Amino acid sequence: MIIQELENIADEVLAIDESKLSSLLQHYKNLMAQDEPNRSWERAVVAYFLINAVRVKNGLKKGKRRHPQVSPPGQSPHLRLVRAS
Repeated sequence: MIIQELENIADEVLAIDESKLSSLLQHYKNLMAQDEPNRSWERAVVAYFLINAVRVKNGLKKGKRRHPQVSPPGQSPHLRLVRAS
């Protein structure tokens, strides 16, 4: 039930272009700073962190591309000379 609902929300957020989401970040930050904690403020907090979650996800994804996975057990790791003595 709730797992499916959360995954549907995640799918909807991931379908939005990251640059469009990032352009809304300041809007939600301003709403969080101005209002007293009420339902509107709560929505702004959740929206702000959903946008940040997409940014973190993309950063992690880029990091995994830059740093390939560790060699599986039983295989020697790919080593390279960083600095000659």
